[in-house]
Amino acid sequence: MPVDPNLRLDIDRHVKYWKRCAQLLPEQYTAGESNRMSFGFFIVAALDLLDAIETATTPEERHSWIEWIYACQVPFTGGFRGFTGTNLGSMRTLHNWHWDSANLPNTYFALATLVILGDDLSRVKRKECVAWVRSLQRENGSFGEFLGEDDAVEGGDDPRLCMCALGTLSILQGTEQGVGDSPIDTVKLKEYISNCQSHDGGIAQQPLLEAHSGLNYCGIATISFLGLLQSPRVSAYDVSSQAGLDIEACIKWMIDRQTTWIEEDEEEDEDDVAAPRFTDQDKSSSATAAEAIQSLEQKTIAGFCGRCGKMADTCYCFWNAGALAILQRQELVDIEALRCYLLEKVAHLIGGFAKAPGELPDLLHSYTGLAALAIYREPGLKELDPTFCFSRQSVGKLKNVAWRLR
Repeated sequence: MPVDPNLRLDIDRHVKYWKRCAQLLPEQYTAGESNRMSFGFFIVAALDLLDAIETATTPEERHSWIEWIYACQVPFTGGFRGFTGTNLGSMRTLHNWHWDSANLPNTYFALATLVILGDDLSRVKRKECVAWVRSLQRENGSFGEFLGEDDAVEGGDDPRLCMCALGTLSILQGTEQGVGDSPIDTVKLKEYISNCQSHDGGIAQQPLLEAHSGLNYCGIATISFLGLLQSPRVSAYDVSSQAGLDIEACIKWMIDRQTTWIEEDEEEDEDDVAAPRFTDQDKSSSATAAEAIQSLEQKTIAGFCGRCGKMADTCYCFWNAGALAILQRQELVDIEALRCYLLEKVAHLIGGFAKAPGELPDLLHSYTGLAALAIYREPGLKELDPTFCFSRQSVGKLKNVAWRLR
């Protein structure tokens, strides 16, 4: 389907939205204070995708963000907290240190945000962080979230944490032997991701559970990071085959998630839909009217859902298109129908994207909406790296980190 020339992302409006978010978040976000690092990532990565980091923020602001991120680094492990509220400082003891632990997802968000902001990562406790990530791998090949008492691996057990672990190691990898080239058990990790693939092709939270688009993206991104950590690098498609994934079934499952069910009140009885009426005066231009009606009938608006039989949701547009992009199959999507959904149905008047039509924008859906459009080179957006989940330009900054310039 040809691209609608009148359908465009309002760059200025979205920059204003993210600039406001950088200055003051709505009160509802205080309940998620422990996840502030992820909020920061969404804001900085979004401004970067919009090519507005230097125009929408000051050098002083960017410097303060970098300093705040380093204030969240836990010296013993090298990982990062989600916010500074758990920093026990001088009150830290052998009995309470696990209340001030580094957290795996926030460690990836912290490192990614530092990279986007142009920091050379010279203050990252790299060796400690790599060793800490290795210590989080479980017997089944997956990764936990943090270390608790007696160094027990705690937290979730699903592909999200695998992606964060491998993403962290990919950022920290270097040319020297033994640091970053992590001797994690890649065989068990591949088996774990493969075992999470459900009977219908998608990847689930655990073996034998229902496939889910968000977990599927994380599984595919994990496979991609495994390929990046190999020397020479291996494509995600090839690593998927090595892992025993039925990758074609997975691709088909993702394509099947594109849906025209985008609103709860969308269904109408045929008898309730009024047929077009033309007066005698209109008949002279009936051919033009027929063409217009045909054009409207042909226009499709379709987002993506997270599971079979569910309604479309903005974030799943990225989780599915992003995973397809990692596998270089993003063109299988009905791109214009996806653009219509994002730009006509969920792009908000104040900027950002809502979860669904009629709702308010939030950080997660606003970022994933931008990221989905960036996959398809939306004018005004930088190109996205679907594995790292931020711009390719910023991923390129990894060659300038301190240990790679030695």
